Amino acid sequence: MSNQVLDILKIVFLGLLYLFFARVLWAVWSEVRRPATAGRRVDPSSEPEMLPASKSSRGPSKGKGGRIGRLVIIEPKHRRGTAFALGSEITIGRNDTCTVAIDNDAFVSGLHARVFTLEGQPMVEDLNSTNGSFLNGTRLSGMKLLHRGDRVQVGYTVLEAQ
Repeated sequence: MSNQVLDILKIVFLGLLYLFFARVLWAVWSEVRRPATAGRRVDPSSEPEMLPASKSSRGPSKGKGGRIGRLVIIEPKHRRGTAFALGSEITIGRNDTCTVAIDNDAFVSGLHARVFTLEGQPMVEDLNSTNGSFLNGTRLSGMKLLHRGDRVQVGYTVLEAQ
């Protein structure tokens, strides 16, 4: 082959390599960037209710004035947008009786954590689980006050207070 053909092949190879790296960076950027969830209207029931955003336009309302009205799953992707109204208590764990039932996660205990109101304030508490619960990346010990935007992690599931 002549030197000109080899030079052209080198340039084509470098161009394809740059396109590959650009695609990888785009994929990483798409994963890091999180889309905003659409607002939902108030659900009249007082019990915590699970309503996937894809199946219903109604769901538990966001809290107003800095108050929390619901917990929304943001991870894993296949459950993203599922909302739970903050009633008297939300339990999180592998048991079917839990409000937020998480199956197929070995890091989640049967009854792992709970979110409840104490004197009108939303609280989160780890229920002596083996692997612990995390509030904004910090391991929970005892009860902690929950604020709007806080993230509660139980195993691989992450819930956001809204």
